[in-house]
Amino acid sequence: MKPTLTGAALLTGLTLYLAGLGAQTGIVVTPDKEAQLMNLGGINSPYSEYTPFITADEHYLYFQSNRPDGANNEDGNFDLWYAENEVTEGAPKFKPPVNVGLPVNSAYFDGHPTLRKLPTGDYEMYFTSFGLDDRPGPELTNLYYTIYKDGKWSVPEPVVEINTDFHDRMPSISQDGHYLYFSSDRPGGFGRDDIWISEYDYAAKRWGKPYNAGRTINTPASEVTPAIHSDNITLYFSSDRSGGVGGYDIYVTQKLQNMPSGAMSGGDTESIWKKPANLGKPYNSENDDEYPTVIRSGNYMYFASNRQNGQGSFDIYRAKVPPFAKPEVVITLKGRVKEKFSEKGIEANIRISDVEGERNFATHQPEGLYSADLINKKQYKMTVSAPGYQTIEYIADLRDIHTPITIQKDFEMERVVTMPKEIVVNIEFVNEKGKQLKPNATYRLTPDIPDDTILPFKRNLGQVRIPALSKYKKPDDALAAFERMQLSVKATKKGYADVAESKPVVELMRGSAGELKGTIDWKIVMKDAESGKPEVEIVDCDKSKGCIAIAYFSTNVANRLNNEKASGLKKVVELWNKQPHKYVYVYGHADSRGTTAHNMKLSRARAAFVKRRLIQYGIPAEMIITKGYGETQPAAKDDSAEGRRKNRRAEIYFDATKRAGDPDEAAEEAEKPAPKKKPAKKAAAKPAKKKPLPPEEVEPTAKPEAAKPTPKPETKPEEKPAAVKPAAKPGVVDEKPFSEPTKPAVPTTAPPNTEIKVQ
Repeated sequence: MKPTLTGAALLTGLTLYLAGLGAQTGIVVTPDKEAQLMNLGGINSPYSEYTPFITADEHYLYFQSNRPDGANNEDGNFDLWYAENEVTEGAPKFKPPVNVGLPVNSAYFDGHPTLRKLPTGDYEMYFTSFGLDDRPGPELTNLYYTIYKDGKWSVPEPVVEINTDFHDRMPSISQDGHYLYFSSDRPGGFGRDDIWISEYDYAAKRWGKPYNAGRTINTPASEVTPAIHSDNITLYFSSDRSGGVGGYDIYVTQKLQNMPSGAMSGGDTESIWKKPANLGKPYNSENDDEYPTVIRSGNYMYFASNRQNGQGSFDIYRAKVPPFAKPEVVITLKGRVKEKFSEKGIEANIRISDVEGERNFATHQPEGLYSADLINKKQYKMTVSAPGYQTIEYIADLRDIHTPITIQKDFEMERVVTMPKEIVVNIEFVNEKGKQLKPNATYRLTPDIPDDTILPFKRNLGQVRIPALSKYKKPDDALAAFERMQLSVKATKKGYADVAESKPVVELMRGSAGELKGTIDWKIVMKDAESGKPEVEIVDCDKSKGCIAIAYFSTNVANRLNNEKASGLKKVVELWNKQPHKYVYVYGHADSRGTTAHNMKLSRARAAFVKRRLIQYGIPAEMIITKGYGETQPAAKDDSAEGRRKNRRAEIYFDATKRAGDPDEAAEEAEKPAPKKKPAKKAAAKPAKKKPLPPEEVEPTAKPEAAKPTPKPETKPEEKPAAVKPAAKPGVVDEKPFSEPTKPAVPTTAPPNTEIKVQ
C-alpha cells in the first residue's frame, strides 16, 4: 500500500521546501498565509505614510505623512499624525488619521515618532525635527521630546545631551525610559548611518553620553530606524547591507543573556548583541522596508515600505511576526511607593537585578508611581531605597508566567527618624535683588500657637524654636506632631508688598535628599510695592461684557510679563478650552505718561504680545481679535503708582459672536513685517554643513528666509500633486520622507493621545 500525505503534512512539506529555497540564498521565506501581510488601506493615501509607531496595546498608531491638511498646509512637508484602533481584539479597524497639531508639528519636517506611557498615565513622545528659531537645536535634524498631559502636548524640548551638528534622528525610547536608541551619521561610527544608544542617568536627571551599538549591529552600510521592544531585549532595525532582499531590509537582534559588566555604559558593546537576522520574505521586498515596531504581545509588527502595488510613495503595513523574530514574553510590574501611615508619594530609587545584571530607575514624583517591563522565565530581586527611609527588598518570581500580564505591587516605606531636642527655623527676609531686610513680622505655629505672635530676630534673622525630644518622648511621636503643624509668617515693610507665607513644618524639615534637618533655613522674598502685584488676574472683571482676565505690564514694556511662567495666561486657555466656540478679544491699554501716539502704539503691542502667548498655549489665531486703546480708557486715576500700574494692562474677553468694527489692529500696527525680500527658492543650494540622509537619500534644501507668511488655518491647498508610484527596479527610490522646510503655521487643537478619547 502506498503511503499517503495528510493536508497538515503537505503544508509542513511545502513550508520546509520554501524555507529550503530561501536557505540557498540566505533569505528566509515565510508562507503568505503565515505572514498575514496586509496594507493598512484607510491609513494610507496617494502621499507618503512613513515611520509608523504602534502603541504596545495596538490601540494607537503614530506616523508621519506629507498628505494635505497638515499643521502648516504646505506641499511636501511632513507632519506627525495618529489614528485610533476601534477594536480590542482581532484585525485592527482604524479611524481616519488626525494631525497631532501644534506645538508638536512645525512648518518644517516633523517625523520619526516613538512613545512611552509614563507611570502617571501621561505619555512622552520623542521625535525628529529641524532646529528652528523657536525650536532650539543645531541646523540639521535633532531629537525632541514632548509630554501629553491634561489633554494637550507640551512645547517640544531638545534632547541637548544627544543632538550634534550632524543628523541625529529616528529615536526609539525603551518603555521603562532607561535607554534611547537613535540613528546618526556622527563621527565614530562604522558606516554612513549607525545605531547609537544613550542611557538615562536618574540621579543627574539627564541622558548620558551616547555610545555606538557596535560592529555586531552596525556595518559600513547604513543602519537606521531602530525599534526596541517592550522586553528591552529585542531590537528591530533596517539596513541596506549586502545580502538582503533589496533596498533597506528589516533585521532583528537580541541582547545576550550574559551581559558583560559595564557594557551598557560604553564598554564592550561587541559581545552584547546576537548576530542580526534578516526577516526574509515577504516582510522584505526588492524596495525599502523600514521602521518596524512590534506590539507588546509580540504577535504583530507594523512597518513602512515603498514596495510595488501600494497606494503612495511609502505605505504602512501590518504583518504577523515570524516565530524566529518574536520578542520575549513581557510582564509589567507597576505600583506606587509611598510613606507608611500616610498617602505621601516618595521619589525612590528602584534597583532590579537578576543573575545576568541589574538596572536602576526612579519613581515618578510627586505620586511615587513606577512601572517596569520584565520578561518571564526569570526571578528578579527589587530593592527600593530613599534617603530617610528603611530599604525594602522584594522577590518577583516570573518563571511560571507564560503570557503577558500586569502585576500590581505597591511599596510602603517607613522613616528612619533621628530627632534633636528642638527644631530651629531661621527665617531670612530679602528683596528681589537678594538684599537682606528686617520687616515687622509675626508668626503662627498651628495648632500649638494659633494667634499672631511677634517674630523675634537674632542677627537679622527671624527665629522660631519648636520643641522636639525636649517635649516628646519618642522620635515617632515628635514626627507625628510635626506632620500636623503649620508655620505661617506675615511681614510688612514700607515700600514693599505685604507677604504671607505658610508651610508644613515637616516640609521645612525635609532636606533635598529626604533627610530630616534640625536647623532649617527659610528665605522669604519681599517684592517692591509695584512688582509684587499679580501679572495676570483671573477675574470676572465685567461679567456683562465677558471679561475673563487682566494682564499687567511694567512701565514702557510690551514684550513680556514679569514672572511670566507663574502668570495666568495658561489658565485663560484652560477656561477657553471649556467653550472653544467663543472668540477671544484682547484690548491693550497704557497709562498717560507718554505721548498719545506712543501710548496707542504701546497698547497695541501689549495686545499683540498677549495674543502670541495665547496662540502658543493653544488658542487658534483666527479666534483672537486684538485692539489698542492707548490711554483713552483708564481703569484707575493716573495720579499714583498703583493707579498707573492698573492702567498698564491688557484685558481679555470671551464673546460667542464676532463684534463688528473690531479689526485686529495690533496685528496691523505692532506686527508689521520687515521690508519685503525676494523669497528664497525652494531649490536652494545645499548648506555646506548638511550631509546625505540615508535611507531617504534626498537632501533637504536650505531653510527659507525668516519672513513669516500669513497663517492659513483650516484651509486646503489649491492643488496636491499625485504621488508617483515606486519604480519597479530594486533599490530605486522615487520619493523619500524628507522635504524642504517651510515656515511655521498657526496652532490647531492638539488631539488626544493614546488611550484618551477624542471629544
